[in-house]
Amino acid sequence: MPAEKRTPVKVYLTAEENDHLTRQAKALDIERGQLIRLRALGDPTIAGKAPATPTAHFSLKTYQNAVTAASRAARGCAPRAILESIAAAILCSIHADDQTQTTVARPIGASQTDG
Repeated sequence: MPAEKRTPVKVYLTAEENDHLTRQAKALDIERGQLIRLRALGDPTIAGKAPATPTAHFSLKTYQNAVTAASRAARGCAPRAILESIAAAILCSIHADDQTQTTVARPIGASQTDG
């Protein structure tokens, strides 16, 4: 799949803001531009005031694998930025479902079989 051409967007930052974004991107093991792009697109895995360490309940590798799979499935019919947001939303949804299922109270000793 050919690389998607992006249009540069100028952003004015103070030196402190620039350093802060650089540190956060480094902690997330992504490029600063990718961090800015994810935040600008409202990606749920990268909060607007994220701490210097990742807080997602899945790894960056899992997220990258999901985006790659979405890119293959879309076969060039959707911009990567949209696929990134969709992949993140799906991963968050799966995690939320997992949390709901693990917090359901079951009586101790209840049978787990049909018969």
